[in-house]
Amino acid sequence: MSDRPQRFTDAEATIDWLIETVGHDIHVGAPLGLGKPATLLNALYARAKANPEINLQILTALSLDVPQANSELERRIMDPIVERVFEDYPGLDYVRDLNAGTVPDNITISEFFFQPGAMLGNEDAQRHYRSVNYTHVARDLINAGVNVLMQMGAPGPDDSQFSLSSNTDVTLDLMPVVEGMRERSEPIWVVGQLNKRMPMMTRSALVDVSLVDAVFEGDAATFKPFGAPAMPVAEADYAIGLRVSSLLADGGTLQIGIGSLSDAIAYCCDLRHNHNQDYRGLIERLNRSASERALVEAIGGKDVFERGLYGCTEMLVDAYIQMYRSGVISRPVYDDIDIQRLLDAGTIGERVDAHTLSALRDTGAIRAQLDADDVARLKHIGVFNDAVGYRDRKLDAGDGGEPIAADLDDDDARAAIVSRCLGDRLKGATLVHGGFFLGPNSFYQSLHDLGDDERDLFHMTSVGEINELYGNEALRRVQRRDSRFVNTAIKATLAGAIASDGLENGQVISGVGGQYNFVSQAHALEGGRSIICVRAVRQSSDGPESNVVSHYAHTTIPRHLRDIVVTEYGVADLRGKTDEEVAMAMIEIADARFQDELRSAAVSAGKLRRDYQVPAHARNNTPDNLRRLLAPEKEKGRFEAYPYGSDFTEIERTLIASLKKLQGGSHGKTLSSLARHASRLATLPASAEPYLERMDLQRPRSLRESLYARVVAFALINDGVIDSDEAPGEDNPADS
Repeated sequence: MSDRPQRFTDAEATIDWLIETVGHDIHVGAPLGLGKPATLLNALYARAKANPEINLQILTALSLDVPQANSELERRIMDPIVERVFEDYPGLDYVRDLNAGTVPDNITISEFFFQPGAMLGNEDAQRHYRSVNYTHVARDLINAGVNVLMQMGAPGPDDSQFSLSSNTDVTLDLMPVVEGMRERSEPIWVVGQLNKRMPMMTRSALVDVSLVDAVFEGDAATFKPFGAPAMPVAEADYAIGLRVSSLLADGGTLQIGIGSLSDAIAYCCDLRHNHNQDYRGLIERLNRSASERALVEAIGGKDVFERGLYGCTEMLVDAYIQMYRSGVISRPVYDDIDIQRLLDAGTIGERVDAHTLSALRDTGAIRAQLDADDVARLKHIGVFNDAVGYRDRKLDAGDGGEPIAADLDDDDARAAIVSRCLGDRLKGATLVHGGFFLGPNSFYQSLHDLGDDERDLFHMTSVGEINELYGNEALRRVQRRDSRFVNTAIKATLAGAIASDGLENGQVISGVGGQYNFVSQAHALEGGRSIICVRAVRQSSDGPESNVVSHYAHTTIPRHLRDIVVTEYGVADLRGKTDEEVAMAMIEIADARFQDELRSAAVSAGKLRRDYQVPAHARNNTPDNLRRLLAPEKEKGRFEAYPYGSDFTEIERTLIASLKKLQGGSHGKTLSSLARHASRLATLPASAEPYLERMDLQRPRSLRESLYARVVAFALINDGVIDSDEAPGEDNPADS
């Protein structure tokens, strides 16, 4: 019996043990995102900072830290939110030092996926970034010399197990590697932190405690997990979501990621399924090309999801819970290929009856003369109930009755088997396979609140099981029918190349993650399609900028893997098309303000005939037309900025949006507009008071606070939230 694990209730004692056991050369591999044991990592990082003899390397990804204010106004709006939303989440000390440029020379932080945009311009982080496909992380961690694996999980149902919770992804791929290294006496140690506030996931997420060498547990190991607040869903996201939802085949497979776009897709799928007449009307009112209409008819649809969708995603996000609740995610898959094929053919149902047994026998999945392996398989998939036993070619039904001949060709034996041995329903159903999860606090609460049977439907497993077809390929191909792998990008070129993770100058925004794997998988699967979503325009400090570009000096997805690209203005089907056809399709889903420039670039490059004219329907690709499309629905209460709730109050949401618009606008225009309103802001409008009160600026106590109050009021006026001409509030202070 293994003497693992050593158990600790104090972080410092755990680190004492680690340094004594491993020595001063410590290369730590930690999961991406939520599964980092923040308490232990902070304690280890502090030891290495205090002792330059310790050579510490941390290899990880998506290091989540509490947002920090960059100005006094940001502090006033953020501090109450941070206190309320993040509570006692300790953050990651190494991230703060990375941002400050104060990581000691004896410590290296190397990530393969950044929190999007967080490390732009950070020389230390950029130099040590590793560009790695997600499915290769386990291999590359070991090759990089990692000798300590650290992960946060949740306590299991008893002391013999714990749950990997949010991060089964790379850990399950690493487990056989760890066991092999232990057998060869190669140095590798596994350290866990058990957080009682993490959702306990089951099935593959439950592992034996002997996996870890040491575990830090108890109250000191518990804190509120990092909750990523839901982002507002813009009109462009909803328009993209509508188009994507019409490309999904009923009975198919769906992969999506985190963010406002996944919320938009979930919301639009709900509309399609539960408000189908309204949905159809909306789709018809969309400005759609003939090719988009044809593609929807060929691979998607507008009908309700009678058979439902199955989720296969590296990242389990709140959108899947929302689609589960709305009835969209309802197609179960099973890990038995014969059962899966029979279900897909409609030969059997999920309820077990005599026909289930006959179908399995007729297809050769089981023998007429049942043996021990057949019986074990039938029990595993729920065709036989758990009480059934097998011995000497006879079945024990577990009901105290006479043994039954294990012979399906014997009519009497068969009748007895059907009446005494069958289960009620197939076992092992999965609605969503996920590799890791991340989202808002409400999402974690939803996972906590799932009943035991429901929780099993959300099967957390390894990234290798999800992002690839290799291994049990035949089963995965059957399960992943009509797959739609939906991912986002920052730029798409006229050649169909996609930039998702970096800038032209080499700076990394985020990381490749699993995007390349999913795009490649879409091409490998019969009926599979890759859907890349790009907002047609981004707002820069110099004004609007097209995200559809003639070319881009960084590529995440090469043009030879081009497939489907969706903007708020349309769908471009690029698979197998000529360069000219691709260029035309991309121009026609770009914002109308940039189409002529893109056309000229394609003509100059010799990729587009000179007499090509942008079609009239594409000239309607404007934000105003999009706004007019959604306006009637928004008046009905649809397409809200936060369809699934928010961690922010309504006043906070308004303040954040207004101040963000002020910050993101042209500097010259902002100053000019501020000057126009300056005389009207000698006293503050009464309607600004609740917003100023939230910022603790309702009664300015200094000239600086008076200026801040007027900046906030101006932002609200500039955004149309309040009117600058209204009478001042009674208690508004005069200028200090």
